[in-house]
Amino acid sequence: MEMSCASNDDFATMPRDESGDFLLQEFVNPVTKTETLYEDETRRAHILKERVEMGNGTYYEVTSTLAKERTIDLGITATAAWLTHDRGLNQDRALRAARLGIDTVFISPQQNLDRRGHFGKSVCNIIEISDYMHRRHDRDPDNLWVDGISRGSMHALGVTAKAPFVDDKKVLVGDYTVPCFPEGIDLKRDLVQLPELVLNEFSASTAFLKLPFNAVTSYPRTIAFSPKMQFQQLKEVPTLLSGAVGNAARHMPSDTFGHVTNYLGDIMGQGRRWEPIFAEYDNITVENFKGGGHLSLAAPRCQEKWEDRLKAVHEVIESDPRIVQLGSSALCEAVRSTSNTFRHRPIAA
Repeated sequence: MEMSCASNDDFATMPRDESGDFLLQEFVNPVTKTETLYEDETRRAHILKERVEMGNGTYYEVTSTLAKERTIDLGITATAAWLTHDRGLNQDRALRAARLGIDTVFISPQQNLDRRGHFGKSVCNIIEISDYMHRRHDRDPDNLWVDGISRGSMHALGVTAKAPFVDDKKVLVGDYTVPCFPEGIDLKRDLVQLPELVLNEFSASTAFLKLPFNAVTSYPRTIAFSPKMQFQQLKEVPTLLSGAVGNAARHMPSDTFGHVTNYLGDIMGQGRRWEPIFAEYDNITVENFKGGGHLSLAAPRCQEKWEDRLKAVHEVIESDPRIVQLGSSALCEAVRSTSNTFRHRPIAA
């Protein structure tokens, strides 16, 4: 099925963007071929990794974690954090979702050696791949649940902004952990912070010392050590440092529901610079933790809070699937009435 990543003027809740960026650009690039790379089984999930080729020749590695006892028709769409792939922490999160009965589609950066990264095109391709996988596995293709860490959360914000322009799709809920560079990089402004960044990240790395034994043994596999994978991700650096993600976040639907996790010591995350952007969205909660750094995302508390939010949303949808059709605001209200995981909090200690 061919989709059009095109503009649509019928979304009254969408702040209009006339800047000429990817939100209003048509980009049709359907999935044309898939090839199985490997399959695996756990007690609760079937794992299928495929090479997915698209109409313009771009290809991705896509890992589907399919719950053996699926409980809701929404699937989670996620993509890789900086320099990571589908193992370790990313696999752990997908398996935690599968234990609840939720499928996950995990999408790599594009894998063509001869093509540069492009934030807008990557976002459109993620939506196309997500749609293809949801339809193939008989999930809801129009109401999306996005999740991501670092680069993954940047693309999740882009998907949230772009989805309504693609066959009236909607991101129903999003979880965005340490998104980076809402205003891009300004060398005069940001270079002086480099020593602080190094010190903060060194301090944040102590979070790994607090991980349980099973995480300590599996999380190192999160990093994609393959030179090709590293090269593919490094090619995306210029577009991700451009500030495009901040512009996309400013043009998400006004009823966008979700949660943002930032650490104020994370100079890449620029948590304080995100605040005025997310302040416009009543249904988005932001947790700005004091101190920390980008690597604080691996801390047990961060992952435990993420799983609490996962369970809270799942519980509401499983108990009344009709709420999906009522939209983001209705889901937000229902989740907040049953759980405190999405409530606004002061800056944590």
